[in-house]
Formats: sequence, C-alpha cells, structure tokens
Amino acid sequence: MTHVSPDDFRGALGSWAAGVAVVTTRHEDLVYGITVSSFASLSVDPLLVLVCLANTNRIPGMIRDSGRFAISMLADDQEEVSRYFASSGREPALDFEGEFGTIEWHTGSPIIDGAIAHLDCELHELLPGGDHTIAVGRVLGAAFDAGRKPLVYFRRGYRQVVLE
Repeated sequence: MTHVSPDDFRGALGSWAAGVAVVTTRHEDLVYGITVSSFASLSVDPLLVLVCLANTNRIPGMIRDSGRFAISMLADDQEEVSRYFASSGREPALDFEGEFGTIEWHTGSPIIDGAIAHLDCELHELLPGGDHTIAVGRVLGAAFDAGRKPLVYFRRGYRQVVLE
C-alpha cells in the first residue's frame, strides 16, 4: 500500500465539483452557520440527509444540543455568503449581523435568503467520522427555486454552471 499525502488527497477530492451549502442551527437564542461541501442525500424512506462537520468547529455541539439544523444550497450569486460562513473565528450570534436575510422554517433553524434550495432537518443521529462528525438529519421541510443556478466549488475555487 502506498502513502497518500494530505496534499494529494485534497487535490484529488478538489477535482470533484461540489455544490456549496451553508449549514445553520439555532440553540437557545444563538444562531450559527458554516459553509460545507460534504453534504449528500442518504435515504428517501425515511427522508434523510447527511453533512460532515469538522470536530474543531462548534456547530456539531450546537446541533447536538438543539436537535435541529438547516441546509441552504447557495445560488451562483452567493459567493460572498459562502465566504462569510467559511471564515473562522466567528462566534454564535443573536442573528447573522443583519448581513444576510434569514427566514424561520419548521424547526426554527435559519434559512439563508436567496438560496436555490433548502432543507430543514431534525437531528436523527450524530456519528463519528475521523476528524469530522457526520450529522444525519430527518428532513421536515424542503423548497427550491428551479429558475436559479447553483454555486459550485471546484479545484479550490468558486465556479458557475453554464446551462445550454
């Protein structure tokens, strides 16, 4: 078996184009969110999705404590939103500083205004995954805007989909 360097691993995975989403939660009076690309559907019966969250981030604990989270899939004009939620050092707040509009949904987790789609989830299970926690959510609400295009991340840069 050969050794795989972290740079080769990241480079190989960076060759997989991924949609960009923001995972949010509300615990007590505080909200918090992070940008993710490790997100996937898991099951149709029951409706389950999964998202992978770094153990060093505060959001796995907030999701565990609140029992809920939302996933907002970003539109191609929301790169600034992605960068904001990807920045480190942010603290949970009473709102998102008024910079990005949010709406409440079934579980009370914030949904990013202008996203092309969102899922509102009740926590089904948290699983260990190396240096990440896998949050499995039961989908309670879903909506999408078929007229918008997604923001995509590919080879360490934001990209836009061209429809023909």
